[in-house]
Amino acid sequence: MYAVASNNLYSNLQSDKSEIVEAAGKMDLSGLSMLVYQVTPTGNPELLELKKDDGGKCEFVQLKEYSRDLYSTDPMRISEVIDDVRRLREGDRYGLIFWSHGTGIDPSFSTHGVSSASYGMPSGIESSGGYVATETVPGLFSFGSDRDVDKDASYYDETDIDELASAIPEGVFDFIWFDACYMSGIETIYQLRNKCDYFIGYPTEVYTPGMPYDQTIPYILRETPDLKGAAETFFNYYAGQQSPSWRVATVAVVDMGEIEKVADFCKAAYEGVSAPSATGLQKYSRNAYGPFYDFGQYTRLMAADNPSAPEISEFDEVMDRFIIYKAATEKDFNFNPITPENYSGVSCYRFSEVDSTDKAMYYRTLDWYKRVYPGIGD
Repeated sequence: MYAVASNNLYSNLQSDKSEIVEAAGKMDLSGLSMLVYQVTPTGNPELLELKKDDGGKCEFVQLKEYSRDLYSTDPMRISEVIDDVRRLREGDRYGLIFWSHGTGIDPSFSTHGVSSASYGMPSGIESSGGYVATETVPGLFSFGSDRDVDKDASYYDETDIDELASAIPEGVFDFIWFDACYMSGIETIYQLRNKCDYFIGYPTEVYTPGMPYDQTIPYILRETPDLKGAAETFFNYYAGQQSPSWRVATVAVVDMGEIEKVADFCKAAYEGVSAPSATGLQKYSRNAYGPFYDFGQYTRLMAADNPSAPEISEFDEVMDRFIIYKAATEKDFNFNPITPENYSGVSCYRFSEVDSTDKAMYYRTLDWYKRVYPGIGD
């Protein structure tokens, strides 16, 4: 677990670690390791390991301490920690949980080299600011929220999704689970397509307690993780809440082995047609975030407007293989209904080729755009 808790989620991390300890005390951990990298509001970041004594008592003990000379949202630190985990606890299989805030498409400016490279404006298109030159890329798809203790208390650093992908080695992780808001978007998933076999995330927000680890860890921390079982347990935890205001959750488990087939369909379906009207699209975001819309509904509408698109039944078939588990409560965090037939478990950005905002310019740098959108008309 990579936990960025140097923010208002610190107490939730403490609770989640206690839940892990509680669950592990009832489990046989032979041949298994649970490590947590944490950065908190005070002190130096640490790599912790779950230990169980002969009497069955579990606790987290420190394996390594890190300096705060790097943000925990810096891809160099993320890569360093992953390397340390593989070196200190060599194993046949690895899983990764990213724990923190997730902001999806929410403009903030990266301080890191990977995503702060320049982008070139498409020929003949001016930005909203009137420039046609290269500019700093804003971090729109982002994870984490790390406060610099030496800076103003209002400053938090985030990692952009392309930076995050650059920090994760290929062919190592069986799964990546984002216990964070808004990370189940097709753009995020595609950027990480070579980083794991399975992806788990939430297209909407998630309440700050996040995953109920005392219930999900027995499914996750095993030789062959039961990801669908863990996701269903997560969903049922919130769907079964007595208070209607807490009865809100979404989740999806994605088989990365099917993603290129999804991309093939989208490339054909999106060619030469404009994005559908936002009116009537299933929306998953609120306030200033996003907006995020349902990827499945969006793609079906695009295909319906394209006489040359493949049959919708082909999309339905590949989506059934791509999304191996999905669930959503009847209402979202806006307390608006989530229509089952429009819920795919994955969100998307409503892209327009003539859009010259910072969001749209950054979007053009992402792998998903390069894979499916070139040549689209508007």
